[in-house]
Amino acid sequence: MSGNIAITGIPTTPGSNGAVPLRRELRDLQENYPDQFNLLILGLKSLEGQDESKLTSYYQIAGIHGMPYKPWNGVGSDTDWQSSSGFGGYCTHSSILFLTWHRPYLALFEQSLYNAVQDVAKQFPQGALRDKYMQAAQTFRAPYFDWASQPPRRSSAFPSVLSSPNVRVVDVDGKSKSVSNPLYRFSFHPVNPSPDDFSQEWSRYPTTVRHPDRRGQSQDWRISPILANELASLRSNVGLLLLSYTNFDAFSFNRWDPNANPGEFGSLEDVHNEIHDRTGGSGHMSSLETSAFDPLFWLHHINVDRLWAIWQELNPNSYMSPRPAPYSTFIARGGETQSQDTPLEPFWDKSGTKFWTSAQIKDTLTFGYAYPETARWRFPDQQAYQAAIRRTVTALYGTNVFANFVANVAQRKQEHAFAVSALAAHAETTDEGAAAPAAPAHEMETPVLPPVAQTVVAASQPEEKEPKEEEEEEEGPIPTSLKHLAPNNSYTEWVVNARAQKHGLGGPFRLLVFLGAFDERDPGSWDTEFNCVGRVSVLGRNAATTQCSKCRADAADELMVSGTVPLTSALLQDIVDEGEGVTSLDPEEVVPHLKANLKWKVTMFNGEERNVADVPGLKVSVASTRVTIGEDGLPSYSGEYTVWPEVTEGKPAGLRAGEHV
Repeated sequence: MSGNIAITGIPTTPGSNGAVPLRRELRDLQENYPDQFNLLILGLKSLEGQDESKLTSYYQIAGIHGMPYKPWNGVGSDTDWQSSSGFGGYCTHSSILFLTWHRPYLALFEQSLYNAVQDVAKQFPQGALRDKYMQAAQTFRAPYFDWASQPPRRSSAFPSVLSSPNVRVVDVDGKSKSVSNPLYRFSFHPVNPSPDDFSQEWSRYPTTVRHPDRRGQSQDWRISPILANELASLRSNVGLLLLSYTNFDAFSFNRWDPNANPGEFGSLEDVHNEIHDRTGGSGHMSSLETSAFDPLFWLHHINVDRLWAIWQELNPNSYMSPRPAPYSTFIARGGETQSQDTPLEPFWDKSGTKFWTSAQIKDTLTFGYAYPETARWRFPDQQAYQAAIRRTVTALYGTNVFANFVANVAQRKQEHAFAVSALAAHAETTDEGAAAPAAPAHEMETPVLPPVAQTVVAASQPEEKEPKEEEEEEEGPIPTSLKHLAPNNSYTEWVVNARAQKHGLGGPFRLLVFLGAFDERDPGSWDTEFNCVGRVSVLGRNAATTQCSKCRADAADELMVSGTVPLTSALLQDIVDEGEGVTSLDPEEVVPHLKANLKWKVTMFNGEERNVADVPGLKVSVASTRVTIGEDGLPSYSGEYTVWPEVTEGKPAGLRAGEHV
């Protein structure tokens, strides 16, 4: 019998109707399934505390993704990387295998967490309490954090359970108590269980950190306002991907295709990069070499897997196209074909004798789970099932841009006020020798705002009145106040497209897009500026120092990646604000408005500004397409895009007339 660790997920026998347990959203789990949430906390604490030499420990599983760049479960390199450059890692980023490789990876994490949860449940006092938790443990699945949906009213865009050092649970002795929160950070024990597991840069951190300050202290309080400030753009991006992309290659990974149309610059990998950037800053989550050690990584990637699963159900006949590997890496030789039959190393299948392939893991049921949106057994036929998914996507991600805009205004202004208040408090109470405040007011679920901030929020919210039957009217798919912007329910959707060399700046960097005035002197404030529309995050590395073999090859090949920033919600804001020189979404008004007011800046993930003109391969363009909102509120995209070089011509890295997009 093979000694290889088989990735089975959680062995599951579907119900008579095909039902399997669901991976649920973290806040839903906490609010509506408290027993499973309790087990999540206790089980994850147990998994994180396991001996770091154990192959199924948290440390070892996280280490598959990047550092310490050591073969896991005996799976070394298949090519000459083993002899010429040592082990080069299992990287599949900017690759056709990006989504498919991560699915068995998440299944390995989930099966280890599930086993820890079962062990914890057995430790409760015998009787009703143990029975309750044993029952909850049977259908436990790892949760996800849906970073693109509108957060519950008067709550933070970044849930407090992810940013609180402690959390209250019922412990295995049956007593309610506050324990250290395993979702907040992972504590290394030790940082380098083997010599040189981590580089000098990362060895200095005894725990994972997010947005570390100059002293290396985590600043989780920065994440929520950054997420909320660009939420409209993020939601629109997810909606565009799920409902307008029909080609798997374009949908899945961010390698730029010079033959792609202007409507395919975005990808799920591009959106995924944004979350690594926004939540990590220059901490562990921001680097592909260390991100898997942050507990947030798993909730983030399970959400990425969920979005792919949703897209799969809407596009069941689209899958990856075979393509030649352009150069040799640790598992691929240059010129050989990468396809759905390429082994997803180091993940052994259920037999433990061969590796999973992309063809074998298309269905989430293979690993014993589904998501709330993909519970296909609840519907009588495929047509009803897909219609329900489209309605859910539109509701969650605002693909009806007008309804999305109305829902987002109050949240964005509220979080912007939080950011101003928190940063002011931080500046007043912190000096070079003092510790940063642990929990600013904006991190509370029901925040208390200063008077000025209360005024801002109040101004963005309509006065609540008792409903009167005679005043009720059917608005239809577009709010009455915005109907004039979409005659016959049709309007022009606007996006910014960008491409650049992934490793051109020798590290991770971001392109921030602005529509309107902002403080150009203070890069540290840019991601919370009200006129910051969105970003394209590029997870580049230093080719001279990274141990990632694929990254070195990508850098030598001058790999280009691309991304998209939706603009329509920001344009709606300018229209509603009035006095901004634009009153419609039509090109006659929008093109000169964008030409005058659209700007972009580049910073490294540590906040250091870089000259836009010096970013290798960077090219920024603006494109538009027609969208029709049906009476059911669902959008229909024409698929035909017009590029507007006059918007970007003459600006640093801007597309010029006659230049290839």
